[in-house]
Amino acid sequence: MPRAQIGLICCLSFITLEAFQAVYLGSVFQEVDSFLVGAWVFGISVVGCTLATAIFRPAELAASGRAWRIVVILNLFAALTWTTYFIAVQLIEPAVVFTIFSGMVPLGIIIAGWLGLPEARSVKRRFDHIGNGLILLSILLLAAITVLGFSGFVRGGWFAAVTGVGLSALSGGCTAFVVLYSVRLNSRGVGPLAQFGLRFMLYTLLALIAFLIGVDDKGVPTSARDLAWIIVIGLVIIAFPLYLVQKAVPLIPASVIAAVTALGPAMVFLMQLLDGRVHYSAATLAGLTIYIAGALMAVYGATKSSDAALLR
Repeated sequence: MPRAQIGLICCLSFITLEAFQAVYLGSVFQEVDSFLVGAWVFGISVVGCTLATAIFRPAELAASGRAWRIVVILNLFAALTWTTYFIAVQLIEPAVVFTIFSGMVPLGIIIAGWLGLPEARSVKRRFDHIGNGLILLSILLLAAITVLGFSGFVRGGWFAAVTGVGLSALSGGCTAFVVLYSVRLNSRGVGPLAQFGLRFMLYTLLALIAFLIGVDDKGVPTSARDLAWIIVIGLVIIAFPLYLVQKAVPLIPASVIAAVTALGPAMVFLMQLLDGRVHYSAATLAGLTIYIAGALMAVYGATKSSDAALLR
């Protein structure tokens, strides 16, 4: 199978597993301290991937040492991504957080291109521009209805709404830079397995500190058996999907990864439509509809652009 097709399959598998987790297993993680789960899931990932790299690909660890500045930047952006996302989802409607987050990934690639990052360079077609424009419009619409109180949920007043929207956008933008610096680190000889272990070191430490000081303490103790099952589930539907995106980094352009992963809200919406348990406010539904149309157009444009010529 061509490398580009493998990369696309990895990205599509990521959004499918991510949507499954959000729709069917989200309540499982709401019953336990999210930082405890994060510390375990990413701690195991860091130790496991780093040890596997040391045993099977020791040269990549040496390469990561030579490119330590990129590793530090990756850790900072990864930690920002997760901490801002988890705070945002406590403040405003999760569907809005996830959509703004997902939309800011391809928009973040565009911003990085304006800032001069060579990994973000791409040749855009009309469908790219229209699709990304619709994504931006949907984000602005969702932000407006959230601040004005027309969304399904805001924990607090307008300040909480503005904070939630801002953190959602920041989280998605940081994810774009994670992808771009992963591309740069890969060019330095550090592959997906090593990168996945190295880039979550800072977040694992922050999650452990947050757990110890009780930032997300639910007040109800979790049995060791239940916690073990939740950690196993987390490794399968949180860590593994993220590894699939990491695996796609050396296979397809960053702009294509960003466009395809931005389809996450569309997959969640489809699963929730089939499930029939979740009802959106009319305003949120309008924003999601515009977003999905834009995301589909952006994917079409990205995969057909000269930047993604290797896909043909």
